[in-house]
Amino acid sequence: MTTLQTEALSAATTWTTERGTLAQCATMAGRSLASIKHAPAQLVDFFMIPLMILLSITFFMGGQMMGSWQDFLQYAGPTIIAMGLFFAITSTGLGLYGDIKEGVFDRLTAMPVSRFALLAGRVAADMVKHAWALLVVGGVAFAIGYRADGGVLGTAAAAGALLLFLFAASWSMALVGLTAKSEEQIQTWMISLLMPLAYTSTIFVEGDTLPGPVQWWAEINPLTALADSMRVFLDGGDPGGEVLALLGWCAAFIAVFVPLSLRAYRRKLAD
Repeated sequence: MTTLQTEALSAATTWTTERGTLAQCATMAGRSLASIKHAPAQLVDFFMIPLMILLSITFFMGGQMMGSWQDFLQYAGPTIIAMGLFFAITSTGLGLYGDIKEGVFDRLTAMPVSRFALLAGRVAADMVKHAWALLVVGGVAFAIGYRADGGVLGTAAAAGALLLFLFAASWSMALVGLTAKSEEQIQTWMISLLMPLAYTSTIFVEGDTLPGPVQWWAEINPLTALADSMRVFLDGGDPGGEVLALLGWCAAFIAVFVPLSLRAYRRKLAD
């Protein structure tokens, strides 16, 4: 093959794109969401755990904790939903692990696609699924008696705060999915890290009812910032330090885990 033929073949197989990073993220998110057509049961998976947690804790433990399950639902119902959706961020890690294992990213990296877009697309697609689950489980909570004093705007603000937190926290699971050796290891992360974090916050109880050392930890727990922010919005109160703490945690998650995830991805490609 002559030099001119080689150059012609190289030019014919060169990939170029004028699409920006955000457009690429949207494309990757659409690719991930397209799988719902072939596996619609995954939508059930996203809301089933939060729904079961909400109903089981409210009806079987709520009366013991606050005198009646109705009072418990009014205080902790939305934050229990948030906890269930928080557990579901493991799907981001499992999804990335599956894509890498099946060689999906090996094919995509041959194209001029932003490495950030490949990861952010998965996270964004999972946010759509989280929003769907929040709508379903929130509707059930409303059906069994929960009412928000903050009205529509307060409810929308609480939902926005929750989705923002889930987006930021999902990057930690993206890192886990890129570095895990097996799916079982990702599930272990949920049990050893996510669950203790949730159960040592103020999702279920008021912070001032906790003993000293536990109260100190609960106050700095990121899920406490989320729970307190949601209650302020839903109760129609004035946002304050709890919302600033939530925004600070979200910024910290993104600042730490996005670069680490991109670094892990580059290392994965080099292996």
